[in-house]
Amino acid sequence: MRKFYCICLALVLCLGLFACQKPEEQPADDPPPASSQTIHGVITEKIAPDTLVLKLTQAAGGDGETVHVVTDDFDKWCVGDRVYVRYSAEEPAGEASPYRKMIASEVFSEVMCAKPIIYLYPETPLECSVRLTLDGRLTCTYPAYGEEGWSGFTAYPDGTLVFPDGKEYYALYWEGAQTVSWDFSQGFCVRGEDTAAFLEWALAEQGLTRREANEFILYWLPLMQENPYNVISFQTTVYTDSAVLDIAPAPDSLLRVFMAYYPTDAAVEMEPQRFETFAREGFTVVEWGGSRVKAP
Repeated sequence: MRKFYCICLALVLCLGLFACQKPEEQPADDPPPASSQTIHGVITEKIAPDTLVLKLTQAAGGDGETVHVVTDDFDKWCVGDRVYVRYSAEEPAGEASPYRKMIASEVFSEVMCAKPIIYLYPETPLECSVRLTLDGRLTCTYPAYGEEGWSGFTAYPDGTLVFPDGKEYYALYWEGAQTVSWDFSQGFCVRGEDTAAFLEWALAEQGLTRREANEFILYWLPLMQENPYNVISFQTTVYTDSAVLDIAPAPDSLLRVFMAYYPTDAAVEMEPQRFETFAREGFTVVEWGGSRVKAP
């Protein structure tokens, strides 16, 4: 009888041990593979015939993590391109490769909005707040963009901005990354060597002051003047709808100048763009910025 009890006890212990191990052995208990997810990063390498090597940004779930992206649009992309990847399947790292593999359903551009700066010119000293709703993500701001945006600062008629900590600024600065399809239905194709003269004319036509235009040109000219040609289109609602400004109190006059351009080796025929006249009346806010984009 004692032998029978010992055998039963051993069976119970074995069954208990098996039950404890069973959840680890069943794949169904593991988290399912990611589906319909989006990551973003920079292409660092292309592995023929269909795989892009992507270094993820920290916000994409990995601080510099590398993944392999399999895509049918392999030839469309270049090393150095910033892209978003929407993928429908993910394979874990294995012995064959130390990197995760994403099966892309779509790869699309991440466009950098470079150096938009915002000037505020009230008629008398005025406490202001500015919030930006961006169809994308902010990558840099100065002064720091808080949970309530830029808030509680005082703007003066000469454009000086004084924040609650006593620090002074002459403008608000931000950069961001967006997924936007820019409008090149109208615009200009300009020789690189003619870029300075063109920008002086185009910015004055849109209403920037000489100082504001100087700051725009100082930033963009070194990036454009050595190109054989630049195809340029100043964006309107495509930009303002994707980067919405909420300013309190509301300005009487608001001018937002945003240039999208891409370099090209040959001249491009396009319909010339026309500009609306801008009048500075009362509390005036002016913003300028731009982005180099891929050719459509």
